[in-house]
Amino acid sequence: MSKTTKAQRTAFDAIDDAAAAAKQARKVAKTLPGKNAKKLREVAAETLDDVDVSKKAIRRAPAKVTKKAQRAEERVRKATRTAIAKAEKKARLRAEAERAAVEAERAAQEAKARNAEAKSLKKLAAKAERAAAKAELDALAADRTLEEQFAPQGDDVDAAAAAESSEPAPAAEPAPKPTAARKRPTATATSAAPPTDLAALTVVQLRERARAAGATGYSRLTKAELVALLS
Repeated sequence: MSKTTKAQRTAFDAIDDAAAAAKQARKVAKTLPGKNAKKLREVAAETLDDVDVSKKAIRRAPAKVTKKAQRAEERVRKATRTAIAKAEKKARLRAEAERAAVEAERAAQEAKARNAEAKSLKKLAAKAERAAAKAELDALAADRTLEEQFAPQGDDVDAAAAAESSEPAPAAEPAPKPTAARKRPTATATSAAPPTDLAALTVVQLRERARAAGATGYSRLTKAELVALLS
């Protein structure tokens, strides 16, 4: 029996690692949905086929077998990581979509509640407006009723008119009595002023006094004559 070389042992290790990666991929595929799981299982199966080599091939070309097994292992591990990432992304998107759907449903419910509240408020406003209009009409009717109650009836109007016509007319004010004509002083009227005062007056002043006394013809008299007239 020939001794196993280092290159051969490396080839066997690479085959074992690739097979383990393929088994891990199959295990992960069971947790994945749909196409991702199917694709990962296919890659795992291809990996197992690549590393299914005979010992004779390993002894004959161990380096070639090692490279092939390493490439297969890398391929299946990469496929596993990709499938997991896709599944996580899909799950995250699904969760976000579910949250968005929940938010949309809540928003729709709130909008529906607001619409219902708005309709209710609109109905209340219309009802209040009708009540206000009715109250205004009732107030106008009440005012008319009061006016009719306190307005004078036909008999009362006739009685009031008769009472006004029967009242005596106010007495006319007496006509002022004619005042007696003031007697004009004659030429012989005397003045209350003393003769000495008359003599001290001028002709013009004496004539003024003669006119005030009602004398006539004094304008042609001299001063002495005027004094004599007024004395």
